Amino acid sequence: MPNPAHRYTVNVGFPVGCIGVTHENKIVLGGGGGPGRSGVQNKLSIYSLDDSSASLNLNAELVLSSDEDAPTCLAMHPKDKTFVCSINASAAEIKQGKNQNCRLFSYTKTKITKTKQATCVGSTSDVDYQKCIAMSESGKMVVGGATDGTLSVVHVPALRPVFPFIDARSEINDVGFSNDEKWLVAATDSELRVLSTTNAELVRRIDDPRISGGERAVFRFARFGQTNTLYTVLNTRARNGAYIVVWSTEWVRSAMRRVSSSPITTFALGPRGLLAFATASLHVVVCDAKTLRVLLRVPAAHSFAITALAFDRDGKHLVSASADQTCQVYVLPDVWPTPLQTAVAVGRDYAQVIAIVLVLVLAVVLALVLRR
Repeated sequence: MPNPAHRYTVNVGFPVGCIGVTHENKIVLGGGGGPGRSGVQNKLSIYSLDDSSASLNLNAELVLSSDEDAPTCLAMHPKDKTFVCSINASAAEIKQGKNQNCRLFSYTKTKITKTKQATCVGSTSDVDYQKCIAMSESGKMVVGGATDGTLSVVHVPALRPVFPFIDARSEINDVGFSNDEKWLVAATDSELRVLSTTNAELVRRIDDPRISGGERAVFRFARFGQTNTLYTVLNTRARNGAYIVVWSTEWVRSAMRRVSSSPITTFALGPRGLLAFATASLHVVVCDAKTLRVLLRVPAAHSFAITALAFDRDGKHLVSASADQTCQVYVLPDVWPTPLQTAVAVGRDYAQVIAIVLVLVLAVVLALVLRR
């Protein structure tokens, strides 16, 4: 079967925890060794893609404090040269209730600068952190979800709350805005909440996630697509399968497909009608967002946990990042093989294998005949 994309590997020198893409199509990476003296610096770095040399060229870098945590999530402004990133403060500051984790950064061609910070996690335990973050289409709001259940929505660039923070009562796995910015979604293991962005009024609650056979599952990701269609990722509680479920604007399941036998650990929606995810078994998969048909499956994409995925702005590249200190850059085709072309290619591959086996069998039989 032909591979419809090629890829290259780049060692960036630190464990990557989050990825963003600027409006100029630069790749932003955040990560590091966390608090302490591990010898691995905490960093924010900006790179440009270079397919000709199969590399990521470093444009700007900011080394962060070793007393604080590594960046856990980030969200890029759609137009300005700014982004919001969550970085836990030192353990001592967190215990004092001074965890100004939500940080606004600006950047130039060669420099990254912190411009503002605010507290968006309610916990005073240093084990809690902001797990997910998303920026609205206009770049005027950021929503964040934390492991202690804090759901925060703040204005950008002021980082002032849009409405009082909400306690979701359990760890928030994912957050996102609808394209028209009227709604936001927050996913925990047991429920989805769709809220109004003006006053946090509950628009819809979907709980007790199950797959079609009735098997219980957890909501791992929830993202609005281009037409306010809601894409959700369900991992079975038995950890033996992962499903993508698509919800219409009437909150009816419009599609569901089992896409992996291993839990999905990171997920991305991209342009050109694509989506991608990575699994606990270290596979990276690209699907057609409309049909959920698998277009590309890359086994053993990294040697350690895959922590982040992002499409570039034109959907011609997918970047995966890992705790193994590498990024994989997948150069995606302009046109993907149709199901028929894929079937023909698979059939051709099987035919070639069968032909080789038959030749080997005939060679063995001929050798036995000649020995007599």
